[in-house]
Amino acid sequence: MWTLLAVGLVLAAAGAWALSRLSFTPVRAYLDAQASDGEVETYDRAFHARVLRNLRWLSAAFAGAGVLLFAARKRMPTAPKDPAGAWGAFRADVGRVIGEAVKRSSRMHLLLVLAIMLVGTALRLVHLWDPITYDEAFTYVQYASKPYHILLSDYSYPNNHVLHTALARLSTELFGVHRWSLRLPALLAGVLVMPLFYLFVRAMFNRYIALIALAFVASSGGLIEYSALARGYSLTWLFYVLALLLGRHLAKTNNWVSAVLTGLSCALGMWAVPTMIYALIAIHAWLLFYLLGAYRHTVGERLSMVLLSFGVSLVLTSLFYLPVITVHGAAQLVHHPTMGDNTWSAFVQTHQDRALDLWVYLTDTAMPWISLLGLAGIVYAAYISSKYRALLLALLVGAVPMTIVQCMVAPPRVWLYLLFMLHLSSAIGIFYLLKFVQEKVWPSLAKRARSAVAAMVVLLGMGFLGMRGIADRMERYPEAILAADWFPGILKPEDRILVDFPWEAPVEFEFLARGLGREPLFRPITAGTTIYVLVSPADGQTPQSVETHYGHEGITVGELDKLQDWRRLEVYRDR
Repeated sequence: MWTLLAVGLVLAAAGAWALSRLSFTPVRAYLDAQASDGEVETYDRAFHARVLRNLRWLSAAFAGAGVLLFAARKRMPTAPKDPAGAWGAFRADVGRVIGEAVKRSSRMHLLLVLAIMLVGTALRLVHLWDPITYDEAFTYVQYASKPYHILLSDYSYPNNHVLHTALARLSTELFGVHRWSLRLPALLAGVLVMPLFYLFVRAMFNRYIALIALAFVASSGGLIEYSALARGYSLTWLFYVLALLLGRHLAKTNNWVSAVLTGLSCALGMWAVPTMIYALIAIHAWLLFYLLGAYRHTVGERLSMVLLSFGVSLVLTSLFYLPVITVHGAAQLVHHPTMGDNTWSAFVQTHQDRALDLWVYLTDTAMPWISLLGLAGIVYAAYISSKYRALLLALLVGAVPMTIVQCMVAPPRVWLYLLFMLHLSSAIGIFYLLKFVQEKVWPSLAKRARSAVAAMVVLLGMGFLGMRGIADRMERYPEAILAADWFPGILKPEDRILVDFPWEAPVEFEFLARGLGREPLFRPITAGTTIYVLVSPADGQTPQSVETHYGHEGITVGELDKLQDWRRLEVYRDR
C-alpha cells in the first residue's frame, strides 16, 4: 500500500512539473476561450508566473514525499490486522441501528416519520421552480458552465462552492439547464439531512424527541429556503449531521473506520463551503466533551481516534482544495478579498450589528413570542440534559474563537447549521413540558400520543410561518424569464443585447436555459448590429448608463424605442 502511494506521489509530482512548463500565451488563449466575454483580464503574466511557481513547489513537495515514503515504507505502520472486521463491524452496526429503529417503533410512529419527511420535502419542492437569484445565476454562468478542471480550481469569487458547483454541473449535464436541475443537488442534501438528523437525535435521546425535532427541521423556514437554492450550504448541513452520527458511533465503538469516515464527512463539508470550519471544530469539540464525560479508563485510546478524525479532515480538505491553493493561494480561502475589511478595529465596530442581523434572520420565519420560547427552550434543555449541554458548548467552541480569529461575523446564511441544535432544544423542551402536563394535570396523556400531536402541531404551525417568512425575503429576477421568453423569434444572428449588474447573470442563465446561448450578450458590435438595451430603473439604470458600463457611450443613434416594460425591467431597441 505504501509503495503504491509513493508511486502515486511521484506521478503527481511529474504531472505538476509538466504543467509548470506551460507558457503564458497558450494558457491565456485557452482561458479566454472559456470565458463568457472571451477575455480573462485578471489572468496576466504575473498571475501566470505565480501559478507556475506554486506548481514547481507542489511538484517538489510531492516528489520529496514520495521518495521519503518509499524509503521508509518498511517502517510505516501496517494496515490493521483485521480491516475486514472493522468494516464488517461498522456495517453491522449501521444495519443494527436502522433495524432497531424500525423494530422498536410502532407502525404509527414510522408512518409519522415518513409523513413529516414527505411534508418537509414538499415544502422544499414548492420553491424549486422559483425565479433565479443572483448568486445562483452567477454560480452557474461563471463556474458550473465551465469544464471541471476550471471550476475545481477557480476561486476568483467565494460564490464558487466547489463541491456543490461540480454537482450542479453534473446535474445540468444530465438533465439540461433548468432552475430545478441547477438546484437539485442542494435539494437532495436538504432532504437527506432530515432522516440523518432523526437517527442522530433518536440515538442520543429517544424516538419521541427525535420525532418532534424532525418536525422542526422539516418546517424550518431557513432550512427550507436554502434547500431550494443552488448554493452549497445544505451540503454542509448534510455532512455536519452525518459527521455527528458517525462521531457518536466512533465514541461508542472506538472504530477507526468511524474515525476516517467522520473526517471524510467534515472534509466534504469544507469542500462544499469553507465556512464548514465552524462545524468541523464543533464536531470534534463535542467528541472530546462526550468522551471525557462518558469514559475514564479508555479515554486516552479513544481520544487518539478523535485526533485521527481531525487529522483526516484537515489532510483531505487540503487535498480537495489543492487546485484552488495552487492557483490562488491558501489565503484566498481563509479570507477572500471580496469579503471586506477583517481588521480588529472593523470587527469591534461591526460585530454587534452583524450579530443582530443574524438574530433577525433566524427569527424572521417565526413570531417574536415563538422566538422567545425558543430561547427558553435552549436554557431549559441545557439545564436538564448533559448531552445537550455538550452539543451546545461545542457549538460555542466552534463558532466564537474562529469568529474572533477571523475578525468577522459571517453572513447569516453561514450559521444556518445552528438551527439543528436550536430546534433540538425546542424539541427537548416540548417533550419535558408535556411530560410535566401528564404527571401534574392530565395522567391519561400517553407519551406516544402527546409526542405525535406535538410533532404535527409543530409541522403545521412552523411550516405555515416558515413559508410565509421566506416569501419575498430574497431578491429574485422573474423578469429575466420574461426576457428569455420574449427574445426568440426577434433576435437576428448579428444582434447584441446590453444588460448591466445585477441583471446580467440572471439574464444569461435564462438565455442558456432557453437554448438561446450567451452569444447575443457578448458578440462584438458591428455596423449592421441591432442593439437591444435591458434597463432596470429600480436599480437606478438608464439606457445611457448601461451603454456606458460596456464602454459604448453613444453607440446607439438617436432615440431608443421602448419595446417592453415589465415590472422591474425595460427593453429598448436602437432605431
